[in-house]
Amino acid sequence: MAWLVALGCLLGPAASAQSTRFEVRSAYVEPADRVFELNATLNFDLPEGARAAIREGVPMTLHLEIVVKRQRNYWLDETVATLDQGYELAYRALSERYQVRNLNSGEQASYATLDAALDALRVISRLPILDQALVSPNRRHEISVRGSLDVRTMPDALRFVLFWSADWRQRSEWYTWSPQL
Repeated sequence: MAWLVALGCLLGPAASAQSTRFEVRSAYVEPADRVFELNATLNFDLPEGARAAIREGVPMTLHLEIVVKRQRNYWLDETVATLDQGYELAYRALSERYQVRNLNSGEQASYATLDAALDALRVISRLPILDQALVSPNRRHEISVRGSLDVRTMPDALRFVLFWSADWRQRSEWYTWSPQL
């Protein structure tokens, strides 16, 4: 029954009428205990159809793609590290709370409201992305971050319907900067 309610919300006018923008607003790295940690702020919102589906138990996954490159003068830039960081947002009916789980480390946090859980996903803090030993001194490095909402974790019936809805396939542009490492 919950899937039918979620499907009805998705097919409703709110799911297709509202278009949202997804972007990495800011990002920087800090050294900490022999690694560099990423801090980033994301800007995204979910249409009402997506919010209703989450309230009915459909999980959403946020992916962060992170690429660290060493810039070279006379050759292509060298990729030093890549990381695909995932977070899952799911409603737990038994506790009536929203759970955000780091898919890479297994860490999780619980929130009373959907908005509080989304706010937690919008702020990435102290995410280890690079061992300091991989950094070449006196060389320029470039870090790129991109976020996306993933619908592959949804049941096949919903995934087929959502394939045509752009609101469920949000992806940010690359946010790139050259930090002093």
